[in-house]
This record gives sequence, structure tokens and C-alpha cells, in this order.
Amino acid sequence: MIFRNFIAIILGVLMCVQISHAQSNIFKGDVEANAKLISDYRFRGVSRTSNDFAVQGGVDFYSDTGLYTGLWASNVDGFNGAFAETNLYVGYSGEAKGFIYDFGATAYIFPGGDNVNHIETYGSLGIDFGLLTSSVGLAYMPNQGNLGDNDNIYLYNDTKFYVPDTPFSIDLHLGFENGAIGGSKKVDWKIGTSVSFENFELGIAYVDTNRNNLGQRFDSGVLFSVTGYF
Repeated sequence: MIFRNFIAIILGVLMCVQISHAQSNIFKGDVEANAKLISDYRFRGVSRTSNDFAVQGGVDFYSDTGLYTGLWASNVDGFNGAFAETNLYVGYSGEAKGFIYDFGATAYIFPGGDNVNHIETYGSLGIDFGLLTSSVGLAYMPNQGNLGDNDNIYLYNDTKFYVPDTPFSIDLHLGFENGAIGGSKKVDWKIGTSVSFENFELGIAYVDTNRNNLGQRFDSGVLFSVTGYF
């Protein structure tokens, strides 16, 4: 059922893109890849590796039409029995009247997990001031008969400030989640900094939630990461 719904979403996006870009070849574009080592995989503030290291990587195709699709994976630990997480996603992004928009859907697949695979739709709207970028977004998972037999909604803001004449940036994140994944009214936030050089990025960030009473996975933490782009 999950894969059938995801395929239907993909076909819908492809039809919309093909109609709006009738004279363009959606298969013309760029392929990019990335790999990351991070001290703790946090998903919306909550550890999915039991506060331990994660090795992550992905590959993306960006069509000249604005369509994109990709595959991303990470190790996880103790997430309903799963040992890995794989994300398949398809979306469409562009710019209109100074605003950057992005919408699509992600299929979350957890090998070894017990009834946790699901699909989530998302959309965001952002603005780029040069040294400052900011976006607000919404992700919604309809009830799919698993994960507590409930839906889930996540609202967030991501803001990045580039320090002039340096390779450093400051990253801010604030999110609110309610439903099957986040529980009742979970808030998460992050403040971090990163430095980029050639095809690599080093990062450090402080992450926390308002659910510290629910165990170590929800506790605050300082994350260290190194990412390579290819």
C-alpha cells in the first residue's frame, strides 16, 4: 500500500511537471552525491541511533525543469527494531516573485522495523537575502494504519546566516510536531555553525527538545559532523 501510494504521488508530480514544461526534457539535469559522518543522528531533535554515531549518504538527481528525486540512507538503532533507514523522495522546486518554493513526498523505509514504513508529504516557502536565507515548512503524514494508527504534522523554520568574507555560517532551526511520530506537541530546536572548504563541510550544533523527561533519546546534545559533496 505504501509503495503504491508513493508511485501515485510520483506519477502526479511527473504529470504536473511535464504539462508545465512541455518543451523540456525532464531527464536533463545534474546528479549529486553526499556522505556524512555524524556523532548522533537526530530526527527532529530525537536520536535515532541511541545517541551514537551514524554513517549517512545519498544521491540526488536535479532536473532542469525543477523536478528532483533522490535516495538517502542512515544506520539507526532501536527504532521499532529497525537497523537502517532509507528515504526515497521526489519533489519539485523553483522560484516565483522572489520566493523559493519546494514540495514533494518522502517514503520512509526501515529494514527490520515493525510496521513503521510510511509516506510523508512536505512543502516549504523561503526567501534568499544573500547573506541570510530563511524558510518555513510543513510536513504531513496521513494516517497509514501504523505508528500508533494516527496522522502526524510537523511545522518548522530553518534560517541560515552566512558570515561575510568567511567560510562560516550560523544555522538555526525550530520545529513543532504533533501526532504519530512526535507525540503530543513536541518542540525541537537547534543552533549550530559550519565551515565549508572545497567539497567538505564541518559542523557543530546544539540540539534539544521539550521532552527531556521521556529518556535519553530526547535529551539535549552537541553534534559533530563532517560531510563530503561529490
